[in-house]
Amino acid sequence: MLRRIGVETWFSRLVLLMVLGFVLLYSSTIKLAKNAPLHMAMPEQFAQVANEKMVFTLAGTDSLLKHQVWLLSDAQQRPLLYCADVITPVCIDGLCKPMYITLYWNLVGNYVGYGVFPDNLLTKFDHEAFTPADYAKLHTLLLDRHSILERKTMEDLFDQSIAAVEKITFKGKEVDAVSGATRTEIKESVVEGALYSCFTAWHLAHGNIKEQIEQHLLSYYDTALAESFLKSPAEDYQLFALKQLNSTTLVNQLSQVQEVFKHTSPGNRLYILKKLPKELWKGEKVSQSFFQTFANVDINTRTLLLNNLKYAHPSVVNILVEDLEKMSKNQLSTFLNYLAENRQYLNGQVKTKLAQSAQNKSFTENYVIETFLKNN
Repeated sequence: MLRRIGVETWFSRLVLLMVLGFVLLYSSTIKLAKNAPLHMAMPEQFAQVANEKMVFTLAGTDSLLKHQVWLLSDAQQRPLLYCADVITPVCIDGLCKPMYITLYWNLVGNYVGYGVFPDNLLTKFDHEAFTPADYAKLHTLLLDRHSILERKTMEDLFDQSIAAVEKITFKGKEVDAVSGATRTEIKESVVEGALYSCFTAWHLAHGNIKEQIEQHLLSYYDTALAESFLKSPAEDYQLFALKQLNSTTLVNQLSQVQEVFKHTSPGNRLYILKKLPKELWKGEKVSQSFFQTFANVDINTRTLLLNNLKYAHPSVVNILVEDLEKMSKNQLSTFLNYLAENRQYLNGQVKTKLAQSAQNKSFTENYVIETFLKNN
């Protein structure tokens, strides 16, 4: 792999693009070649696939190439996955070869798996075939939506201060195996000897395809699918459904949103709390359903819950005093400041719990409560 792409590289790429363009044009007249996933994060969904429909095309890393994207559905025509057979050039030092790979995405456009073409298995640039460990490592890389490759260009992949030290033979010619050296922070993430293939595959799996799939999803997104997304254990499905809710639909789906809140990711919890209309907090059942999760959620969610305490039904005070010793110093201060401003909620139960925590010497922040009780 060279540091620069010369005239020979572009000529080689152009020839290969012409060949691949013919292959893709021919393949558009035949049914999707089903290269079953070699690695798949959603095997249950793939097992249900019974139908396929070509829905749009995906531009490759070379804009001259277009790849058909298929919507895969079950026997009842319920959507399951998106898929594309991809044939794309990978070039080194003026020599190009095609990479054949079938990519799979879920319904919100996140990569979930890939398959290989039986007659064109993945190889490294020295013709060495991928090992099972290499295939697994590629899947791990592609699953990482925020890989170090995300904001890298080809030129960023190498430490240009180090000269190439290895040679390989490709199509009878000796070429550089490494351009300088693969940067250390990148080397551990990619398959050794297949840096360009990994780079190309990652950007195909995570490029404009996500936006295209989301736009297509919205063309058939309905109430039934929205409900299934909210009930799904997949956090990206939950977040997509949450983002589609407006004030009215959020109220209509509130019970399911409350259920999602109990089990979803910290990021999704924060999104729910920020989107929840302030007037809903006034309801006793609504407030209690969220504050009852206090002991089991992450620290950032606890902080945001306490920040909404001023909007909540006062009955949540009795919930929070049960979890005093799970609060950080700042969280404890927020809660106690609320009590100082709303003394009517300092009932017998609340004072008893405060006193117990103040006397608990194993509780690091007990002095904060002790000071509060002396002044109140």
